[in-house]
Amino acid sequence: MNAPQCPNCGEPIDKVVDVPYGWWEWNGDKYVLTTAATRVDVAPWVHAACMGELRTFHPQNPVVPA
Repeated sequence: MNAPQCPNCGEPIDKVVDVPYGWWEWNGDKYVLTTAATRVDVAPWVHAACMGELRTFHPQNPVVPA
């Protein structure tokens, strides 16, 4: 069975990051705070490949064939 597809980028959700408050990324000069949320109520999970928020996703939910 394949992993579900990310609603943001369409790639399989094969790695999920639990970073609701953000992470720091190097931009070539300094570290910049980045977030996956597009609004105040933060999604608890983000897709590691595109860092898009996954509002309805939870890694413990059963995966069903498409």
